[in-house]
Amino acid sequence: MNQETEAQLRVLRAAGESPRLLSLRIRDAITEGVYLPGDKLTERELCERFSASRPSVREAIRQLDGEGLLEIAPHRGPAVRSVDEAQFHELHEVRVSLQRLAAACFANRGTACQMDAFSQRIDEFEQALVSRDVARIRAAKHQLFEAFVAGAQNEVLANFIRKINARLGFLWASSLGHPERPAESVDEFHRLLGAIRERDPEAAQAAIVLQNQRARAIGLHALTLFQARRRAQAGRAG
Repeated sequence: MNQETEAQLRVLRAAGESPRLLSLRIRDAITEGVYLPGDKLTERELCERFSASRPSVREAIRQLDGEGLLEIAPHRGPAVRSVDEAQFHELHEVRVSLQRLAAACFANRGTACQMDAFSQRIDEFEQALVSRDVARIRAAKHQLFEAFVAGAQNEVLANFIRKINARLGFLWASSLGHPERPAESVDEFHRLLGAIRERDPEAAQAAIVLQNQRARAIGLHALTLFQARRRAQAGRAG
């Protein structure tokens, strides 16, 4: 760590601020689609939204850049890292492997309270789908996955899943364009919960694999539409 970085961190500690916590809040906002792939992030807007100082924001941006969630172009500042089709498939391949492990861990050692919390989040996700409110759906699904990884009781595993979800979360409301998908998605999570309550890790893994397979097809279609909208916006701006 160089002297300039040490000095900045001393300022942050003196102000009682945590850049790490701020980076997590910004990551949550990206996961829930407040900031979409390609969106530019300005220090001023982040300071206002999160009631944070500029040194805190700069350090949080540095941390998120290190995680690969942001990309910083010279003379343009930070932006949410885009996802192309190849990256989409790569992220899904890694995510399903991590979630299979999380499902098995949850079934093997999750507590009854954690199972009840997961059940409550599934119900909230279902209510959000009924509302057809995109922001509410993304937020509810974020909390659903938080309850899921909490049950695995493995924070390292949970953090890897969170990072991937932050890259893919902007697609979480895409099921609204497919009439049967919302109810199907809820059923898949109830099937997962049932296997966890039965302490059946193999069935829990099968349930999360099925959920990912179906979500992947819907998500890929949504990504294609998102990219088309962004190209159209860029064309109008040009």
